[in-house]
Amino acid sequence: MEDKLKKLRKSMTDTVLNDITFDETLEHKIQNRIQKRSPKKKNKFIYFMSAAVLLFAILIGSAFVSPAMAKVASKLPYLGQFFESKDIVMVMSEEFMRKGYKVGSVGVSYQGKKEVLIVIEGSASYFNKIKDEVESMALSLLKTRDYDAYSVQVKKYEERKDETTPEQEERFKKESDLLTALDGVYKKYQLAGLGLNSDKKVVIIDIPDTDTRMSKIEQDVQSILKTKTDESYTVEFKKVNMKKRDQDSRWSEILGLVGDELMGKKVYKVTGLAYSVYPSPEIIFKTSLKSSEPDAKEHAKELEKVIEEYLKTEEMQAKVKGDSYMITIRSKDYKKIN
Repeated sequence: MEDKLKKLRKSMTDTVLNDITFDETLEHKIQNRIQKRSPKKKNKFIYFMSAAVLLFAILIGSAFVSPAMAKVASKLPYLGQFFESKDIVMVMSEEFMRKGYKVGSVGVSYQGKKEVLIVIEGSASYFNKIKDEVESMALSLLKTRDYDAYSVQVKKYEERKDETTPEQEERFKKESDLLTALDGVYKKYQLAGLGLNSDKKVVIIDIPDTDTRMSKIEQDVQSILKTKTDESYTVEFKKVNMKKRDQDSRWSEILGLVGDELMGKKVYKVTGLAYSVYPSPEIIFKTSLKSSEPDAKEHAKELEKVIEEYLKTEEMQAKVKGDSYMITIRSKDYKKIN
């Protein structure tokens, strides 16, 4: 059913709907008519298929008669037509694991070109045996999402020679022992973070900005350090706004979900992603367009529209949590074009 819908949507976009934009009033009318005609427990795919068919019928019946019907569908395809809760790297990793392949890592590179890099562990003969299968599977998974912007490279894992000195090894062991001992303090006070700088002899502790137990925490830390090392450490506290940290985590996930599809499809022309939550959330998308190109601003406007529509879906609203946010589209020459 999903494949049929994709073909129908592509056919409509390539022909009848090629140069028209979506009208929100019409969308509400379509949804209302579908809800009246369809049982409440209809499958999501059937709902979307019904919407596409009904929209097509409305266009055939009236779009060619009235110029007022000219603005009906976006020039860019809908973002996340079927909501995906996992990015393509996670999907590939899980599929390779399910198949039993010895895949050490899966990653995406944007340096120069968009590429999925898959590293296979094991012997040379094992690599040669499964390389083509893994590549074929990766390309197939990309195709299921219509991700046409990526190439796939499959490499054999090459073990690096250990370049650490005996002194470095000893330092790493001491740090690990100290952090293990301090883990009890981390859990007891539910700290926001705990780190160690053995060069400067500093224990770094992140605590919620509402926490007033710094003196007690430091006493416990120093007590543990005295039992584990003869060296003298100081304790530094970093106050953390936990609401802002939660917001940062949510918008990092939001950018990942939005960016996964924008980077994966050539039509969006997106080449880079960034975000910030200070002072308020902003998601930034770099495109391959120069600001001087005639269609740069129009493309940015359409791109902002499809991103905005995606963020307003029920699934994404659960992550946005009512935050005010800004969408910034930048050109290849780093100018804001939306």
